[in-house]
Amino acid sequence: MEGPGVRTIADRFAPLVGKRVISLDGRSRFPLHRLVDGTVARIYPVGKLLFIDIPPCTLRVHLLMWGRYRLNDEIPGKVPKLTLTFDGGSTLRFYASAIALLTPEEVEKNYDPSLDPMDAAWDVKRAIRLVEGKGREWICDTLMDQVILPGVGNVIKNEALFAARVHPESPSGRIPDGVLSRLLLAVRDFSFTWYRCDLEGKRIDPLLRIYRKRSCPECGGKVQSGRIGCLQRISYWCPACQVKYPR
Repeated sequence: MEGPGVRTIADRFAPLVGKRVISLDGRSRFPLHRLVDGTVARIYPVGKLLFIDIPPCTLRVHLLMWGRYRLNDEIPGKVPKLTLTFDGGSTLRFYASAIALLTPEEVEKNYDPSLDPMDAAWDVKRAIRLVEGKGREWICDTLMDQVILPGVGNVIKNEALFAARVHPESPSGRIPDGVLSRLLLAVRDFSFTWYRCDLEGKRIDPLLRIYRKRSCPECGGKVQSGRIGCLQRISYWCPACQVKYPR
């Protein structure tokens, strides 16, 4: 799940803020029992990660590729990784997810919300410096570096590269600042487009321009694809419209 989906989930969980955990059932190496009797203070996303503050701890949830959740419902025949029951009768279940329990110090040290392109404090100039610092690494890999751009997944990567007309094999440190700024803003813009679709219950598929396409929507040429870069995640690009830097 990419950043926009996790942000939507955080919004849906907002009614849980202020509720007290009265029971818990789950499988984890972390002492989850410490959450019992705690009150939810805040629920927020950082990229692909969901954070639920239940002082004195913070629950970190990663839905991975196939993780699912249910609020006041369950998936028949599936055993949750974690079930939280709150006063008032609300229940929250996570399935096939990575669960961790962190201290406030661990959260502050390791997770910076302002690096998330969807965060109000995100700074494109700071993001440019971080991307340029990756040097020869191909931009198709750098865009998916969760330390630099938390929340960016394969779909956002492909759509942003096409929108900015940048070839995925361009070295991150050799893309001109103006082009790199356009690319990073395209990352943010597409992320918010996807987020709005989620909120409205719409699918993002009709808005995809390059991902899984066979022909370019701009020039009509054949779209190339392949598992490229160190991450070997599939990329789609138009060799006529997307520039490979340096020229």
